[in-house]
Amino acid sequence: MPLATTLRSIVEANRGNWPLDCHVLTDGFSEAAKRRVSESLPNGAARIQWVAVSLELFRGFYTAPGVSVLTFARLLIPGVFPDTVSRLLYLDTDILVLDDLMPLWEIDLEGAVVGAVLDGLDRHLKSGTRAFAGVPRVQDYFNAGVLLIDLERWRKQGISEAAFEYHTRFPSSPYSDQDGINVACDGLWKCLDSRWNFQDHFARKIEAIAQHERPRIVHFVTGSKPWKVSSGSLNASFYDSFRSRTKFRRSAREKYVDVLGTSWYCSKRMLGRLPFLRVAWNKLKQSQQARARPAPRL
Repeated sequence: MPLATTLRSIVEANRGNWPLDCHVLTDGFSEAAKRRVSESLPNGAARIQWVAVSLELFRGFYTAPGVSVLTFARLLIPGVFPDTVSRLLYLDTDILVLDDLMPLWEIDLEGAVVGAVLDGLDRHLKSGTRAFAGVPRVQDYFNAGVLLIDLERWRKQGISEAAFEYHTRFPSSPYSDQDGINVACDGLWKCLDSRWNFQDHFARKIEAIAQHERPRIVHFVTGSKPWKVSSGSLNASFYDSFRSRTKFRRSAREKYVDVLGTSWYCSKRMLGRLPFLRVAWNKLKQSQQARARPAPRL
């Protein structure tokens, strides 16, 4: 579903460049799922090539809960494309593209291996926050969900090999291949405008942002995804407006169930923020536990 929704947003924002060449890295997609994704797009909008990759090299590397080992497939990109392909745009599937990608595609990387946007973690890393002690310290830490890649320079610099070597030494690195790519590209990447990888979806409603300031690519980072009821996302309806135009649109019953679920999670959060209710709840639990204990034998 996220793949189909991301692709739908891409083709709708780039009608002048149909058909788009899209390569999807996968370690196992059923033919039925492939058809459903393809049928989520208008006729002639894209040529999808399904690229099967082996993930055996990465099985011992850490991924956070909810993150697939497929995230390491980024390191296999040089072997996926022939030497005649000198530039490509890598996109995660938890994004929405809201504008023409040609201005991004045509950016002069000025000799850099990669064009990317700073990750929200960067300011915490520079402040020395202990909570991120396991993240590698680099000059500037970028988010790897949107990467404009000079593939020729990537190969010459041995980026994939350097990242793999880093993970061999530090298999428990907290942000998976993003950590390794940052180490390998340290000082070799160009910082792009944050509108090409907008990550502040927790606090800002995309629909409320003025058109001239609206991000060009929205990236729903972390486990707080707009399609998950438990996230209580501010942008759930905005995301669903794209999803509803795919073959993964929700039924009326699913929408009703999600509304109930969202209300429940929001209520729990609100109650959890009230100190006196937390105290009362804790006392109630202690009282119940005390009554449940067997009476001492005399």
